[in-house]
Amino acid sequence: MRSRARKSSPWPKIAAGVVAVALVGGGVWWYMNRDSGGGADDAAGAGLTYAGSEEPCSLIDAAPLESVVGGAEPTEAAEAEQKNRGYSQLCTVTYGEPDQAAALLEVDGTVFDSDAKASVNFEMGAGELSEMAELWTPIEPAPSVGDQAAAVARIVSDGTSNYQLHIQDDNVYLVVRLSVAKEAGIDEATFTDLTTQLAEAYLANWRDAS
Repeated sequence: MRSRARKSSPWPKIAAGVVAVALVGGGVWWYMNRDSGGGADDAAGAGLTYAGSEEPCSLIDAAPLESVVGGAEPTEAAEAEQKNRGYSQLCTVTYGEPDQAAALLEVDGTVFDSDAKASVNFEMGAGELSEMAELWTPIEPAPSVGDQAAAVARIVSDGTSNYQLHIQDDNVYLVVRLSVAKEAGIDEATFTDLTTQLAEAYLANWRDAS
C-alpha cells in the first residue's frame, strides 16, 4: 500500500516571496541613493549640470526680498558636506534678530550624480507636501521653475506666514523655504513671485558656478 505524500505548507514560499520583494525594493532605493564617493567637484567633471558648492550663500540673490524686510540687515549661516545620498548644501539668511526676524530664507540643495536620482528624491519630497494640506495650501499650478516644481503656502493674519517651493532641475533637488513676519502683509501671489525669483536666481548662479 502506497503512503500518501504529505502536502507541503505554502507559508514558507509566501514568506520567502515577501522577503525577496523587500530585498529588491531595498536594493532599488539603495542604488538610487548610494554614495558615489565623489566630492563637490565631481558632478561637473561627469558632465552634469550642477556641482556642489562649499559657499552656498554666495549663490543667493536676495534683492527681491528688500521690499518686504523693512531695511533689516541679513545674517547668513551656511552648511555644506558630502552625505550618503549626495552633496548637501544649505544657506540660511535671517533678516533682523532671530526672535523677531522680519524674514527667514532657507535654500536647501542636494546634488546627485544623476538626474534620475534627483527626480526620485523630488517626488518623495513632493509627496510629503501633500500630507501637509491640513495646515498648508497647495499652490496650483505650481511655479514654473526647473524641470519639476511643487509648492505650499501657509498665510496667517496674526503671526509668521510661510512658503515652501520644491524643485528638481537636472541633477539637483532644491527646497526654498521663506518665512515672513505679519508686518510685511504678504499674500499668496506675492509669496509665489518672490520665492520663484529667489529660486531662479539661485539656480542660474549655481549653473554658472558649476
